[in-house]
Amino acid sequence: MRIAAIAAALLLATGAHAQGQNNYGSIYSRYGVGERIEFGSSQAQMLGRAGVALRGGTYVTLTNPALWSDQTVTTFSASASLTTTRAEDATTDGTSVGTAGDLAGLHLGLPILPGRLGLTVSYQPFTRVNYRTAIRDSLDVDGDMEPYTLNQEGAGGLQQISGGLGLRIGRVVQVGASADVIFGNQELLQRTDFDAATYNETRQARATRLRGVTATLGATASLLDPFGEGDVLTFGGSVILPTSLDASRTVTLGESLDRDTLGTVTDGSVDLPLSVRAGLAYRSGARWLASFEGLYEPWSGFESTLPFAGYDPASSGAGDVLTDRVRFGGGVELTPAGRERRAGALRRTSYRLGGYAERGLSSPTGSNVMTYAVTGGFSLPSRLTGARVDLGFEAGTRGSTEGVLVRDTFLKGTLTLNFGERWFVRRRFN
Repeated sequence: MRIAAIAAALLLATGAHAQGQNNYGSIYSRYGVGERIEFGSSQAQMLGRAGVALRGGTYVTLTNPALWSDQTVTTFSASASLTTTRAEDATTDGTSVGTAGDLAGLHLGLPILPGRLGLTVSYQPFTRVNYRTAIRDSLDVDGDMEPYTLNQEGAGGLQQISGGLGLRIGRVVQVGASADVIFGNQELLQRTDFDAATYNETRQARATRLRGVTATLGATASLLDPFGEGDVLTFGGSVILPTSLDASRTVTLGESLDRDTLGTVTDGSVDLPLSVRAGLAYRSGARWLASFEGLYEPWSGFESTLPFAGYDPASSGAGDVLTDRVRFGGGVELTPAGRERRAGALRRTSYRLGGYAERGLSSPTGSNVMTYAVTGGFSLPSRLTGARVDLGFEAGTRGSTEGVLVRDTFLKGTLTLNFGERWFVRRRFN
């Protein structure tokens, strides 16, 4: 079948692409278990990441399993992203630019009972650690001040593999649930380079492996024809349940990272908070829709038996860095031709624009680290039945240069290939 062949090729291509990137992103990804990210669908990403109530069936929204009941054909999508981040602080020479690519998400959806019961399996990143920083200082050695550079590099993050069902009850209610496996590695390399050649470079490498299981519950309720024939107003919500991840940390110390260096292994646990999102979407016929969403994750209650940047289990809590994550976003979509298949390509293209505001961290001085972004893009029709190519962008800022903070200016581009076709159809011969 066409989707199976295309899926295999895309898995190989995007997998090689994701593992081949060695560049760096935001310094804010060093805190906790990394920068929290998610990929609902290419449509939701362009609409200010607001997809918890987006019904349709053309796109499968991964953030709410209740929506999987809308599937009428077998669907597959693969998304890859490329992000350029410019970071600057209050110093005159404190500016750096990095570009990194990643696999944004994969999904395969099967309509068990078309339009009533749907099965979906998916992959998406859960957190990402991707930063590099250098600090100049000096150390008192026998009365002499020896200058040195402290280099820190972080990489890795958590991944999420999910599988579940969505069920439509009657005409207006949908419910769904999925089992989610969360796993990954977080790696930190710290190097101390002395200017004097008489001192060797010292290194500390810290690798933390995490794994665990949680679940996502979702529901929607729709009002049919609220303002006119063909209109649909949908209210949706989903919850990722809190969970405890098993952790194993290996710390290696020495002048090199060879086998003769000193290494220690520590086991522990990391408690992740719940994630709640709720929103609404209004679709007017097939030509335009609007979507809005709010998200809440209480990271101020983050707990771990192992220390992380921004969290020390020996203290009373997460301190002044990890705080509750709150985001509000929304957007609009216009498809001039609606369902008219004979219209020109420009009129069958869907045009999307949105934005969001998010608080994810707090600075040591107590100010919030805010992210503001504009999203948008196009969904292009294809000659292949049930296939669309989505081109999305996201541009925004995170943090500020006040005090000890860093301001990130980022531009992200996303390419998504969406396919849909009917499987398991009994052929009739005359």
